[in-house]
Amino acid sequence: MTIEPNVLRRHDRDSPTAVEQAFHTGPLAEAVTTAPDIERRSGLTAQEFAAEYRHLMRPVVLEGHVADWPSVRTWSFDHLAERCGSVHVVVDSYNTEAAREARLGEFVRMLRDNQGDDATPIYLQEWYYQTTAPELAADMPEMDIAQYDFRRNLYGESASTNHQLWLGQRGGVTRLHQDSYSVDVMHAQIVGEKLWYVMAPETELSDTTEADWRKLCEAPETRLMRCVLRPGDVLYLPANWYHRIQLLSDSIGLGRKCLDEQNLPTHIRQRMNELLALLLNPDEVRRNHPELVDVVLMRARSWANRMDLDLSRLRP
Repeated sequence: MTIEPNVLRRHDRDSPTAVEQAFHTGPLAEAVTTAPDIERRSGLTAQEFAAEYRHLMRPVVLEGHVADWPSVRTWSFDHLAERCGSVHVVVDSYNTEAAREARLGEFVRMLRDNQGDDATPIYLQEWYYQTTAPELAADMPEMDIAQYDFRRNLYGESASTNHQLWLGQRGGVTRLHQDSYSVDVMHAQIVGEKLWYVMAPETELSDTTEADWRKLCEAPETRLMRCVLRPGDVLYLPANWYHRIQLLSDSIGLGRKCLDEQNLPTHIRQRMNELLALLLNPDEVRRNHPELVDVVLMRARSWANRMDLDLSRLRP
């Protein structure tokens, strides 16, 4: 089996752990303390955003862009527990050993009880709330800057708006990764603050020695940057940029994906590769990527449900 040459793109058990460790000790840990801030802008129109950032594939923080959302003005963990506490969610779904089902109200109680220096932060990742709690959608209106999302043309209106809520405890971390399917990332901060580190898609790491990390940090193509998202801010990150997120406080954020038409061929190829791998080579996929299989299946089922597909039979 071919080994991915870029360590940052590997999905084995050891490589992501080594990459995460590099944020705590060594050249990368030193570099992130002085990394430049992602540019911050306020008051941009959708046309200005497209011309100055999206078409040029430049990250930007749109300061206060959704500050008038009802969710930004009124939400808290207790507020969500009161509104939809009986909704079923999967907590810590990115960790197959820690993942467990709970009701949202139970999750909020877990946060209150999970205190102390030795407590491992609890995280509710990728909650597809529009399927299980659609009443929340009105508190997060569609963003004018996201209207270019080509997924509407591919999958229909319902499937294209599969936004996710991320609810987590101070200290929680989403490890460095690229989002799947060559989609742009838009993340709206609703409650609390998050620290983001980002690197350009061209970033290369051939090994995890100190020399390799130093080379990565010094390479101009890495474009290591950082930002702190505060309530009302929106981060735009072009497709395939690496990013790592750390929760500086208990946090709620909205993940919104957008497919730029220029990335359409790559998007289709990646989705076909994933689905065919699961169909034609399930044993090897589960053996090599056990932590990802359930996540991918969950995404695929949610996608199919929102597209109103009948999975019980084949089409002629």
